[in-house]
Amino acid sequence: MAAILFEHEWQFLLQMSTRVTYAETYRHTCTTFLEQIKTLIPYSSGIVFRASRQNGAAHLMSPISTENINDDTDHNTFMEGDFPHWNEYIMSPYSMVFRQSDIVDEEKWENTRLFREIWEPKGNYFGLFLSVVRKDKPLAVIGLFRDRMKKDFSERDKYILDQLKDPLERKFFSVLETRTKKQGNAVYNERVIRASGEYNLTKRESEIVALVVEGVTSEEMCNYLYITHATLSKHLSNIYAKTKVRNRTQLFGLLSKEL
Repeated sequence: MAAILFEHEWQFLLQMSTRVTYAETYRHTCTTFLEQIKTLIPYSSGIVFRASRQNGAAHLMSPISTENINDDTDHNTFMEGDFPHWNEYIMSPYSMVFRQSDIVDEEKWENTRLFREIWEPKGNYFGLFLSVVRKDKPLAVIGLFRDRMKKDFSERDKYILDQLKDPLERKFFSVLETRTKKQGNAVYNERVIRASGEYNLTKRESEIVALVVEGVTSEEMCNYLYITHATLSKHLSNIYAKTKVRNRTQLFGLLSKEL
């Protein structure tokens, strides 16, 4: 049975969907969602990951959180251990809303390494999640947390998050997937072609140059271009040699002037 929301709550959901739609970047989308959803679903801390499939398993990256996090370890934080088996939800062909308590009962959950070593020190006990998947392609995982002193997330909370699946699917697809195509097209504008010709850059090197100028991280470049970090490093070394700079900062300064 669907939860009953007040008229002002439906209006806020509509306004929130609009604000998420207007967000321009992945980070802006995440921070807008985390700021807005707290009005309808109170939580202690929240986090959003980009999600993908690697070698047949779910992989989380690029976390945006309401608290300080460690980008190097948070994939393990949320994916390893006997529970919670999030992989099954992220690997689903469609978006899903679920609670930690839906996956494992309280007694078993308290005895897991994940809870004892990660969640408990951070003060987290209850969790509500949305795996954002569009046409069988995982895009993001959203997590909201509450401490032990508060009540578990309710069916009503799940219902509210479920209402946001469609706008979030469209938005994350827009900022994560179509951005690659836009950046690829940008390589061929007149100014980039001129700079690429002057420094004798290859097509791939030109794509990387355009991403450097936009301030895209190495991890994002690898994901956008479907290359390894080793391959990216090799391309960057070649670009540095051709442009006679020593690092990305100098390259950015040089090519910002060129572009």
